[in-house]
Amino acid sequence: MRIPFLSLITAVFSLSLAAAPAELRVGVFDTRLSGGQGVGGKIALAALEKAGYEARPFADFSPLTLAQFDVLWLTDMHHPGVQPEGWQQRLVAFIEAGGGVLQTWHHHTLGQVGQGVRRVYDSRQMKIKAGNPVLEGMADFEASYKDHIVERVGPQGKVWVENEFGDAVVVGGDLGKGKVVSTGLALATVRNRPRGAELDLVKRCIAWLTPATPLADRLAGLGAEPKLEVSPARRLVAAGFPARFAITVAGPGGDAPKLSLDGKALLLTPERRVQAADLSFAIYALEIPTKAGVNAETTHVLRLQSGKVTREQPVVITALHVPPAANERRGVWLHVGNDRHPEKVMPELKALGLNMAVLRIAGGTAAFYGSKVQPDIQDPLAETGGDWLAEAVRHAHANGVEIHPYVNNCVVEGRTSPASLERLRKANRLQKTPEGKDIAWFCPSSDENLKAVVRPMLEIVSRYDVDGIQYDFIRYPNAQGCFCPRCRALFEKETGKAVSAWPKDVLKDGSRYAEWIEFRCRRISAIVEHVSTKIRAANPKVKISAAVFRDWPKCRETNGQDWALWCREGWLDFVCPMNYTNSDETFLKNCISHRDGLPKGFPVVQGIGTASGNSYMDDPGQALLQVMLARQQGAVGFVGFCYRPGHTTELHTPLIKLMD
Repeated sequence: MRIPFLSLITAVFSLSLAAAPAELRVGVFDTRLSGGQGVGGKIALAALEKAGYEARPFADFSPLTLAQFDVLWLTDMHHPGVQPEGWQQRLVAFIEAGGGVLQTWHHHTLGQVGQGVRRVYDSRQMKIKAGNPVLEGMADFEASYKDHIVERVGPQGKVWVENEFGDAVVVGGDLGKGKVVSTGLALATVRNRPRGAELDLVKRCIAWLTPATPLADRLAGLGAEPKLEVSPARRLVAAGFPARFAITVAGPGGDAPKLSLDGKALLLTPERRVQAADLSFAIYALEIPTKAGVNAETTHVLRLQSGKVTREQPVVITALHVPPAANERRGVWLHVGNDRHPEKVMPELKALGLNMAVLRIAGGTAAFYGSKVQPDIQDPLAETGGDWLAEAVRHAHANGVEIHPYVNNCVVEGRTSPASLERLRKANRLQKTPEGKDIAWFCPSSDENLKAVVRPMLEIVSRYDVDGIQYDFIRYPNAQGCFCPRCRALFEKETGKAVSAWPKDVLKDGSRYAEWIEFRCRRISAIVEHVSTKIRAANPKVKISAAVFRDWPKCRETNGQDWALWCREGWLDFVCPMNYTNSDETFLKNCISHRDGLPKGFPVVQGIGTASGNSYMDDPGQALLQVMLARQQGAVGFVGFCYRPGHTTELHTPLIKLMD
């Protein structure tokens, strides 16, 4: 049965969105389907559907996959996951033959037209370039997301939209017979979908990208002979879960093709069929089982028989199983909320085989427990005289679950009342950007802020029977902080030399940038040393940990977070890198860098992004695979971010019998 196509408006320079609809085949690249790194394509698909369109996701850049579409939307594609060799060249060939591509937010390809090079924070004003017929009639607008990426304009690109500083943000251009729009706007994030002016922009872009070259001409390079493609050619899976492959068969039509695996006939029903020019496409899903608890690498041969033509392709499966470390920590990060009371959550964790709850309990000036030292109490139980942390400790220990409260140490935004934030601002306790704008984070050079970080940490380990305590947001927000007069004075004092051109000399490419990086690292490390020393004096039994950035050692430069030093100096008992990614390749690479950067045998509890802003898992097999990869690199446990009612149980229940 022929699938429904996306109905959009015929692209003409007047771009009258009320013109007669054209049959357009649109694909949205989904990093989660591909195991890549970045936001999945579901938000973009949902936005198009809500606007009255139909679109399909895709996960690879093989020629037969691309041939099924007229226009592609690549959203937030940090890393495309497992792809056929030469995928970028194939993407370019698709465009040059007449296809259209819209790439948004983070992207690192198609630099011939435009490529994202630099992030701009806290700036939303967008200005339409005059004289562009594609955006004719559009007014200047504000971006809905808090930051955007500046475009480096390629030789084939022309600027369509600029930010308030005159930087290119939307670029369009021809590439061969096709077209590309490249924009650093975050049009489809976990918390954001295009609406208003941004939805109008998407519509106009897709309309302009509609191919002018006839489909038959664009597909001429494929030829008329039957074809077989399997994606990916290799698959790494957790032992006990099936290896999944996408099979695309293309041919001139006629008799149904015959598929077999290792000589045995496959009776598969196509997930969809597509008729494109004189070619008929059939897309199948294939699952090959693996044995639980057994490491094995196997090769299988898939065969297509179409008339007198035979096509074969081998596929390789690596099934991974690694036994756990003794007393492995198996945990979740979770938040305080009425839909996740400890009385319900802790027995649930026990039933799932999890033994550690890392509970966000304070941050900035806020406390989600019965604090006596934080001014802004946000404990849901406060009105009835209850205490969320006390309840969490009681129910955790009753179910054999360790409780490790964590505190958002340096961030203030969203974790303070308006009155408290204003007091901090007037007292000059907030960080400042190079331009002097306030950032709602504690300045780490302020003695008063150091006391504010210490107070809740000490209160928690002194008043409650907790098993551990964890630092979080113990860093700068990014390279923008902190450039206040206090930080400048301290930098000049510590280095023994005045800064002649402030802040230019300490910014990237400045003459004192390297010194500035070390200064920022010292500021954050001094806080950790000071607080950990006090915690050990107050409660020597409590285990101290930190949730840290995954990109060691780059995070020293970007966020002033020298967490390997904290481990070497003994200020932490274990560390939890926030290794949130749907790319198993990236996850493994990070695990290796963490292992190599730490003292031999230092305990690492790998953070897995089961429901984070960077990754989301609805496949238990992927969660287990990352557990196995973490174990393979010496981790003594894992902790998933973050607990969600229903989702956590669905994800972990199939893993109970496969963990050991």
